[in-house]
Amino acid sequence: MTSSSGWLPLSNYLTFNIDTPKFVNMELEKRKVVLIGGSHGMGLGTAKIASAAGAEVILIGRDEAQLLSAKKTLGPKTRIIAGDLTRPASYPAWLDEIGTFDHLFISASPGGESSFRSTYPTIESSYLYGKFWHTFIFLQQAFRHISPNGSITLMSGGYAVRPHPDYCLVTVAFAATESLAKAMAVSLAPVRVNAIRPTWIDKEGDHTATTKNLNGFMGNNHDIGHAVVFLMTNDYMTGQVLEVDGGTSLV
Repeated sequence: MTSSSGWLPLSNYLTFNIDTPKFVNMELEKRKVVLIGGSHGMGLGTAKIASAAGAEVILIGRDEAQLLSAKKTLGPKTRIIAGDLTRPASYPAWLDEIGTFDHLFISASPGGESSFRSTYPTIESSYLYGKFWHTFIFLQQAFRHISPNGSITLMSGGYAVRPHPDYCLVTVAFAATESLAKAMAVSLAPVRVNAIRPTWIDKEGDHTATTKNLNGFMGNNHDIGHAVVFLMTNDYMTGQVLEVDGGTSLV
């Protein structure tokens, strides 16, 4: 029913979900969203927002108990796949099970040494390899399964532009991930590729107080989820790095 002004009522566009304390629209209705690292933290925060926006969500993670818990939280439209991003031999099986999909967010961040003073017998022992290289080689296979009007969102972090003295290769990996997003936006167009750069996110809490940004509190998993879903649903966003930092870059 339309109002006297001719506009549809707000309820036709927006839905409220008790687990996502903000209004979200249904722009992901009938869309398939794949989240690698989606069973906890910022990945799960994104899964909640995407699910509330109508998506069929597929979570890939290493911890089966966390996956089952996430599926219980998100509901019956959620599918789970136990998998480790550091095991490329398993990628074809994941992709066969998933089929064609619309949006991909990789929040997984495989470990490895990152200090300048650490010993690196091989590149495989480094954080750079775990974070950047496995993302790259997975995307080489996954892009064939993404809808032409779909998107990829990668995740870096504040160390990309504000290095920490103890995490040399985290800075390098994050900066490389952001460059990869830009390069792939060109290489894979019209598939859109962006990166998100979170800073001071409390992955276990909710807007914990801090003096390190302009807001006076840290971000939370829902804040990241809303930002990622924005990148998924805004058809004009590609090749960009979206900084979600509470104004840290201005302090």
